[in-house]
Amino acid sequence: MRLFRNFLALPVLALIAGIVTITSCEDPEDPTPTNELMEGVWEMNSLYDNTTSGEKKDSVVAFFPQWIHMDDMNSVNSTLGPLFMWIVYGDSKFISVTSKIDEVFKYADLQLTEGEWFIDKNKVVDNFTIEIKMKFPTMETVTEIFDIFNIDLPEFAEDAMDLVIYHKFKYVGVTINDDNPDKMVWTFGEGVQPTYNTKDQYGDPVLYHGLDVNPFSECTITFERKAKSLTDLIQEHTAPAK
Repeated sequence: MRLFRNFLALPVLALIAGIVTITSCEDPEDPTPTNELMEGVWEMNSLYDNTTSGEKKDSVVAFFPQWIHMDDMNSVNSTLGPLFMWIVYGDSKFISVTSKIDEVFKYADLQLTEGEWFIDKNKVVDNFTIEIKMKFPTMETVTEIFDIFNIDLPEFAEDAMDLVIYHKFKYVGVTINDDNPDKMVWTFGEGVQPTYNTKDQYGDPVLYHGLDVNPFSECTITFERKAKSLTDLIQEHTAPAK
């Protein structure tokens, strides 16, 4: 009788052993692709100058809302135009032009800074590309700002009503993961490759030779995810105090 019970127990033990083996061999859950984690609305929490080892947020964007929306159609909309101007033009010249910034970035009127972002999708990666469109509303504003920056206008811009410069940064470092999906860090370091273009009447890019791409501001930017839409955040920010 004991032998019979032992015989019946063998298939049960084999089944349990098989389940344990299968469970132990299962792959852990795949991490979320970086592009999916980056999508959404973010607020800039800190801006660290890697060259001077100093915090720059208050001096660069203290008077502006600090949000950026990155969607799944590669679009960027933000109130971070001053940040990208600082990255492109540097400290001393940026400070000299702050008196004109209100004429360029009319965020209270929901005129956002636009652009695009690109990334190797559906993978976990550590870098991406961002391109920001800087639009100057009048030739007078363009001329004043470019005089301060000591930059030559593109030839075709002399007769233009307005001017858009496309600032593209390739290989921007990004850190974000499933352990803390509401925090994102960007790094503009030595590996970043800037390209500055205008576009001709056909929409084709024209390399902009008036601006040196080498001395961009190397920095580390930290973002925190926001639950509200970019429009709601701006409207709340610009609403008159009750």
